[in-house]
Amino acid sequence: MNDRPRSVLTNTGYRLFADVASKVASLAFFVVMARELGDSRFGVFTFALTFVILATTLANFGQDVVLTREVARDRTRLNAYFANTVAIKVVLSTISLAVAIGVAVGAGIDRETLAALLLLGAAVTLELLMATCFASYQAFERLEFIPVALISQRFVTAAVGIAALVQGAGVVAVSAIYLAGAGLGFALALWFLVWKIARPRLEVEPRRWWPLMRASLAIGLAGVFAIVLFRVDTAMLAAFEPKDVVGDYGAAYRLLEATLFVAWSVGAAVYPVFSRLTTTSVPPVGLVFQRGLKLAVALTLPLAAGGLVLAGPLIRVLYGSSYGSAETALRLLTPAIALYPICYVTGYLLVSQDRQRVLTWVYGLVALENILANLLLIPWLSLNGAALGTSISQLLVAVAFVAFAQRIAGGIDWSRIAAGPVVGTLLAAGTMAALRDELALAVPAGTAVYVVALVLFERLLFPEDARAVLNLLPRRA
Repeated sequence: MNDRPRSVLTNTGYRLFADVASKVASLAFFVVMARELGDSRFGVFTFALTFVILATTLANFGQDVVLTREVARDRTRLNAYFANTVAIKVVLSTISLAVAIGVAVGAGIDRETLAALLLLGAAVTLELLMATCFASYQAFERLEFIPVALISQRFVTAAVGIAALVQGAGVVAVSAIYLAGAGLGFALALWFLVWKIARPRLEVEPRRWWPLMRASLAIGLAGVFAIVLFRVDTAMLAAFEPKDVVGDYGAAYRLLEATLFVAWSVGAAVYPVFSRLTTTSVPPVGLVFQRGLKLAVALTLPLAAGGLVLAGPLIRVLYGSSYGSAETALRLLTPAIALYPICYVTGYLLVSQDRQRVLTWVYGLVALENILANLLLIPWLSLNGAALGTSISQLLVAVAFVAFAQRIAGGIDWSRIAAGPVVGTLLAAGTMAALRDELALAVPAGTAVYVVALVLFERLLFPEDARAVLNLLPRRA
């Protein structure tokens, strides 16, 4: 069992590296886009991307989560799951996009927005297929290939996109570049799967589709509700406010999205391990869950503090003074930065132990709450209301998930999980606040204070956890 935790940490590192590097590229791309297009046309791109993601939610119906869980338990099942999962996604995304874009045309959208919807719809579909390849990597615990495929896609898209924007490219051209990057990413992801990990039979069997969809029904519904929860605020804001306000909110929301990779990285590493363990296994799933949750909280909490304290300087440096309205929205989104990893890792625990119906009910009810809250908050507070609604909804999801997870984990020791990160974050926040006028100094200084405080706290109060982390580090032969 000694190799198992080391595998978790190594795979977390691979996924973390992939997501950090890709987020840097994506953030640079969106920052330049926001600057070059202006808030109104950037609002067109933001709306189009949000629209097609919402439209393709049925295509991302939990099949990848089921694939990872079942193949982690029995790797021969890849043959039955991979090709059919890809086929289901293609069929469902094509149908749902055709219907959604048809409705948009009937509503009278302009040609530029329509072209962006068509191009980004194809791109999002390719990214869904890329995710199925990554789910297969995850089942085999071979996440080292994710950085190559994901970083290649994002850096090529960013490099070509930024060059085009500087030369005066518009929304349609940028959308086409985004589509080309998605095609490159899927091609690389499929190549690594087939030639480096496993070669699944590429046989599509429609008779398997309904059983696969039925197995993923609860997870799929939860995924649909989760995407609605995360994306409907932008769509509703566009119904109430002009494009420049949507662009301002998109600027703040991109910084929230830039932090989600931490939860994804930890979740990608621990989910196949959760799937193999039980409440009575050695080690019990509850122990691995608490350490995974502690890792996610420790990596994310200081990011939330940084967004809260440095919102103004971050927005000005990244987007310019014309996006000043995004500052308050970013501050209101920072609770979601801290809460999301708790929801994400806890959700994986519930699915791994076949409690996926909890996700369906919780996400469904909170998605409804979010829509109703936005109907009140957006007319009242505009983009700040959308941001506040997002954080409130994440709090509700976290409370509900944790309540159910405690039954599986046999209780959760929150002092062990959160005390060190909280102390370190408070000290780091104070440091960043004192240096907020010097952003280039505030970020590294806050990071250094956090790391030192966290390490000292953990070694003094929870030395056994510190030793466990040290044991996970690679050893020399």
